[in-house]
Amino acid sequence: MKKQWVKLVLASSIDGRIAYPEGGKTQLGQTGDRLVLEESLAWSDGILMGGQTLRDHQSICIIKNKVLLKQRNLEGKSEQPVALIVSNQKKFPPNWLFFQQPLQRWLIQKQDEKNEFKPPNGFDKKINLKINWRASLDDLNQKGIEKIVLLGGAHLISSLLLEDLIDELQITITPYLLGGDYCWVSSKLKNLNEIINKKNNWILKESKKLGNNELLIRYFKNNFS
Repeated sequence: MKKQWVKLVLASSIDGRIAYPEGGKTQLGQTGDRLVLEESLAWSDGILMGGQTLRDHQSICIIKNKVLLKQRNLEGKSEQPVALIVSNQKKFPPNWLFFQQPLQRWLIQKQDEKNEFKPPNGFDKKINLKINWRASLDDLNQKGIEKIVLLGGAHLISSLLLEDLIDELQITITPYLLGGDYCWVSSKLKNLNEIINKKNNWILKESKKLGNNELLIRYFKNNFS
C-alpha cells in the first residue's frame, strides 16, 4: 500500500475567511486560482468534501482544462477524481448539478444501525466511517484513493488537523477582507497548537503571484521536525 497524501486546497481572504459573514456559496479565487486548483485535481485520486459545503454549492469542482484532462487520460486515470462526500444526510435533491457532473460519487458516513451498504440514490458507493479519520483514510487507500484533495469545510478540515493527517497546505490568498466567523479552521479548536504546531512543522515549498493580486502559498508538513 502506497503512502497516502492529503492536500488541503482553498482560497482565503487576507483575514483567513473562506465565506462571507452571512455564509452560503462563496467564490473567492479568480483565473489563476482556478488553474492551480485544477492542477491539484488532476494530480488527485479523490476530492474530499463535507456535506455542508456540498449543500452550499450543490456541485463540486471538476477539471475543465483540456491539457489536464488529456494528461490524466495518458496516465490511465479516470477523467475526474472520485467525489468523496462526508455527510450523515440520507437523501439529497436529485436536481443538484452535483448529480449531473461526470464523476463517481462516494458517500462517507457513520455506520447506521442496519449496517446498510447500499448507497443513496445518485451515489455509486457508500463507505462507513471508521473509528477515527486515520483508519478511514487507510480504508480509502486500500480502495485506491492515495492522493486526496481536501476542499472543506472547516469542520472536516479541523477533524483531520486534530489527527495530524494533512500533509500539504495549498492556499490562495485573495485581495478581500471579509470578517465574520467562517475561517478555514474552526475557532472552537483550543488545543490545535499543542497537537500540530511544533517547531519547524511546516516548510514553505512555494509562493508565487497568480495575477489579479492573488498569492499562492504551499506548505508541506515536516515529518522530521
